[in-house]
Amino acid sequence: MGSERKRKISLFNVVDDSSSVAAKALKAAANGGMANSTTTTSSLVNRWNGRPYSQRFYEILEVRKNLPAWHQKEEFLKVLKQNQTLILVGETGSGKTTQPRRVAAMSVSRRVAEEMDVTIGEEVGYSIRFEDCSSSRTVLK
Repeated sequence: MGSERKRKISLFNVVDDSSSVAAKALKAAANGGMANSTTTTSSLVNRWNGRPYSQRFYEILEVRKNLPAWHQKEEFLKVLKQNQTLILVGETGSGKTTQPRRVAAMSVSRRVAEEMDVTIGEEVGYSIRFEDCSSSRTVLK
């Protein structure tokens, strides 16, 4: 099919940065969207598409921060860096979202795109049998 990837990105590049961006974004939102001395305006710009974060991003971020998985994030990343395979077990609704099914691939990618505040098929996409919803800009598929 010849779908060579023009750029590769590590999961850690996607995940590691979100805590600092989230913290800065929440500070700015708490200050009425105004940046203070510790929050630069660049932290309010989505690094994936160059646009300012939407109000929906902040709403989703608040919900994510209350999930049990959010509180285990650093431990998860540490173990993931140390192991080739990791099995994650948790209750329904705990924030682990992984399902290897056709419908799940579409719905999870839509959800991830919404959480990253990007367009599905652009920075975040999916590929299933007979359907490829991605582009040369896709960094997470």
